[in-house]
Amino acid sequence: MASLKRVLATLTASLGLAAASLSLASPAHADTWHCNKNAGPGGRSHVCIRSVPDGYDAQVWVTSEMSGHTVDFTLTCANGHWFGDAGSFPVIAFKEYSYVFQVGSQGACQVLLYDSTLGQTWASPWISR
Repeated sequence: MASLKRVLATLTASLGLAAASLSLASPAHADTWHCNKNAGPGGRSHVCIRSVPDGYDAQVWVTSEMSGHTVDFTLTCANGHWFGDAGSFPVIAFKEYSYVFQVGSQGACQVLLYDSTLGQTWASPWISR
């Protein structure tokens, strides 16, 4: 009986180690997306945020209401820091655009999407990392 317990303990430990190594090797080290699905002038576009190992990932999904507009991401954090992206960019309908803010952990942050064509801003939900 003692040897059966030892074998089960060894198998359990081996399976745990295998599972841990698979999760460490996985390319999907990102959190799930947290989205404001009411962005854009008609509330049909999405502005999203998720945590990634080196910071925060911003994403916008554009519908026809924003096609042809020029937008810009900003990451703003509760600690008072804010970070710009690589600059404004034009968007077309039914495309996703993203930018990774490689700023490490800043605590609670959200993405702001500024539409310079309309002069309006929409925010993602806040997330903490």
